[in-house]
Amino acid sequence: MIEKISKSAAAVATKPVNLSELMMSLTSTIICRIGFGKRYEDEGVERSRFHALLNETQAMFGIFFFSDYFPFMGWVDKLTGLISRLEKNFKEFDAFYQKLIDEHLDPKRPKSDQKDIIDVLLEIKKQRGFKIDLTWDHIKGILMVII
Repeated sequence: MIEKISKSAAAVATKPVNLSELMMSLTSTIICRIGFGKRYEDEGVERSRFHALLNETQAMFGIFFFSDYFPFMGWVDKLTGLISRLEKNFKEFDAFYQKLIDEHLDPKRPKSDQKDIIDVLLEIKKQRGFKIDLTWDHIKGILMVII
Protein backbone atom coordinates (compact mmCIF):
# COMPACT_ATOMS: atom_id res chain seq x y z
CA MET A 1 0.00 0.00 0.00
CA ILE A 2 2.86 2.35 0.82
CA GLU A 3 4.28 1.60 -2.62
CA LYS A 4 0.96 2.51 -4.25
CA ILE A 5 0.84 5.80 -2.35
CA SER A 6 4.42 6.57 -3.40
CA LYS A 7 3.68 5.81 -7.04
CA SER A 8 0.50 7.89 -7.00
CA ALA A 9 2.27 10.84 -5.38
CA ALA A 10 5.23 10.62 -7.72
CA ALA A 11 3.12 10.28 -10.86
CA VAL A 12 1.16 13.47 -10.34
CA ALA A 13 2.84 15.71 -7.81
CA THR A 14 0.21 18.44 -8.03
CA LYS A 15 -2.79 16.16 -7.55
CA PRO A 16 -3.67 14.82 -4.09
CA VAL A 17 -3.62 11.07 -3.52
CA ASN A 18 -7.07 9.51 -3.06
CA LEU A 19 -6.55 7.56 0.16
CA SER A 20 -10.19 6.41 0.24
CA GLU A 21 -9.70 4.62 -3.06
CA LEU A 22 -6.44 3.07 -1.89
CA MET A 23 -8.01 1.87 1.38
CA MET A 24 -10.95 0.39 -0.56
CA SER A 25 -8.47 -1.41 -2.79
CA LEU A 26 -6.53 -2.75 0.21
CA THR A 27 -9.69 -3.93 1.97
CA SER A 28 -10.97 -5.55 -1.20
CA THR A 29 -7.65 -7.33 -1.74
CA ILE A 30 -7.65 -8.71 1.81
CA ILE A 31 -11.26 -9.90 1.59
CA CYS A 32 -10.73 -11.53 -1.79
CA ARG A 33 -7.57 -13.24 -0.63
CA ILE A 34 -9.17 -14.69 2.50
CA GLY A 35 -12.61 -15.42 1.07
CA PHE A 36 -11.87 -16.44 -2.50
CA GLY A 37 -8.23 -17.43 -2.47
CA LYS A 38 -7.64 -15.01 -5.32
CA ARG A 39 -5.71 -11.85 -5.57
CA TYR A 40 -7.21 -9.38 -7.96
CA GLU A 41 -4.39 -7.26 -9.29
CA ASP A 42 -4.65 -3.51 -9.62
CA GLU A 43 -5.85 -3.69 -13.19
CA GLY A 44 -7.84 -6.33 -14.94
CA VAL A 45 -11.27 -7.40 -16.04
CA GLU A 46 -12.09 -9.51 -12.97
CA ARG A 47 -11.07 -6.78 -10.54
CA SER A 48 -13.07 -4.14 -12.36
CA ARG A 49 -16.07 -6.50 -12.56
CA PHE A 50 -15.84 -7.24 -8.85
CA HIS A 51 -15.57 -3.55 -7.97
CA ALA A 52 -18.45 -2.69 -10.27
CA LEU A 53 -20.60 -5.28 -8.50
CA LEU A 54 -19.61 -3.90 -5.10
CA ASN A 55 -20.28 -0.31 -6.16
CA GLU A 56 -23.70 -1.21 -7.55
CA THR A 57 -24.58 -3.10 -4.36
CA GLN A 58 -23.48 -0.16 -2.26
CA ALA A 59 -25.61 2.17 -4.39
CA MET A 60 -28.60 -0.15 -4.00
CA PHE A 61 -28.25 -0.02 -0.20
CA GLY A 62 -28.61 3.75 -0.27
CA ILE A 63 -31.61 3.97 -2.58
CA PHE A 64 -35.07 4.61 -1.18
CA PHE A 65 -37.41 1.74 -1.97
CA PHE A 66 -41.08 2.59 -1.44
CA SER A 67 -41.86 -1.03 -0.63
CA ASP A 68 -39.52 -0.93 2.38
CA TYR A 69 -41.68 1.68 4.09
CA PHE A 70 -44.99 1.31 2.31
CA PRO A 71 -45.42 -2.34 1.27
CA PHE A 72 -48.62 -1.65 -0.64
CA MET A 73 -46.70 0.76 -2.91
CA GLY A 74 -44.23 -1.81 -4.23
CA TRP A 75 -45.51 -1.13 -7.72
CA VAL A 76 -43.69 2.21 -7.65
CA ASP A 77 -40.34 0.39 -7.30
CA LYS A 78 -41.20 -1.75 -10.31
CA LEU A 79 -42.28 1.29 -12.27
CA THR A 80 -39.03 3.16 -11.54
CA GLY A 81 -36.95 0.14 -12.49
CA LEU A 82 -35.42 -0.39 -9.06
CA ILE A 83 -36.67 -3.96 -8.77
CA SER A 84 -35.17 -4.97 -12.11
CA ARG A 85 -31.90 -3.22 -11.20
CA LEU A 86 -31.80 -5.11 -7.90
CA GLU A 87 -32.54 -8.44 -9.60
CA LYS A 88 -29.84 -7.77 -12.21
CA ASN A 89 -27.30 -7.08 -9.48
CA PHE A 90 -28.31 -10.26 -7.68
CA LYS A 91 -27.95 -12.37 -10.84
CA GLU A 92 -24.54 -10.89 -11.61
CA PHE A 93 -23.30 -11.65 -8.08
CA ASP A 94 -24.76 -15.15 -8.33
CA ALA A 95 -22.86 -15.76 -11.58
CA PHE A 96 -19.68 -14.30 -10.04
CA TYR A 97 -19.92 -16.62 -7.03
CA GLN A 98 -20.75 -19.62 -9.22
CA LYS A 99 -17.63 -18.93 -11.27
CA LEU A 100 -15.53 -18.85 -8.10
CA ILE A 101 -17.05 -22.13 -6.89
CA ASP A 102 -16.47 -23.75 -10.29
CA GLU A 103 -12.83 -22.63 -10.20
CA HIS A 104 -12.43 -24.23 -6.76
CA LEU A 105 -14.04 -27.46 -7.98
CA ASP A 106 -11.70 -27.68 -10.98
CA PRO A 107 -9.36 -30.67 -10.43
CA LYS A 108 -6.63 -28.91 -12.46
CA ARG A 109 -6.58 -25.99 -10.01
CA PRO A 110 -3.20 -25.69 -8.29
CA LYS A 111 -3.46 -26.66 -4.63
CA SER A 112 -2.45 -24.15 -2.01
CA ASP A 113 -1.14 -24.78 1.49
CA GLN A 114 -3.65 -22.34 2.90
CA LYS A 115 -7.34 -22.96 2.47
CA ASP A 116 -9.69 -20.10 1.79
CA ILE A 117 -13.30 -19.86 2.92
CA ILE A 118 -14.65 -21.41 -0.27
CA ASP A 119 -12.37 -24.43 0.22
CA VAL A 120 -13.64 -24.85 3.77
CA LEU A 121 -17.29 -24.55 2.72
CA LEU A 122 -16.83 -27.06 -0.10
CA GLU A 123 -15.17 -29.45 2.33
CA ILE A 124 -18.10 -29.10 4.76
CA LYS A 125 -20.53 -29.74 1.89
CA LYS A 126 -18.58 -32.82 0.86
CA GLN A 127 -18.34 -34.24 4.40
CA ARG A 128 -21.98 -33.46 5.22
CA GLY A 129 -20.96 -32.47 8.74
CA PHE A 130 -24.21 -30.67 9.52
CA LYS A 131 -27.74 -31.90 10.08
CA ILE A 132 -28.82 -29.95 7.01
CA ASP A 133 -27.34 -30.43 3.57
CA LEU A 134 -25.27 -27.43 2.55
CA THR A 135 -26.38 -26.31 -0.92
CA TRP A 136 -24.71 -24.07 -3.48
CA ASP A 137 -27.14 -21.31 -2.52
CA HIS A 138 -26.07 -21.63 1.12
CA ILE A 139 -22.43 -21.28 0.11
CA LYS A 140 -23.18 -18.24 -2.05
CA GLY A 141 -25.18 -16.70 0.81
CA ILE A 142 -22.27 -17.14 3.21
CA LEU A 143 -19.93 -15.55 0.69
CA MET A 144 -22.30 -12.61 0.33
CA VAL A 145 -22.25 -12.04 4.08
CA ILE A 146 -18.45 -12.09 4.08
CA ILE A 147 -18.28 -9.24 1.61
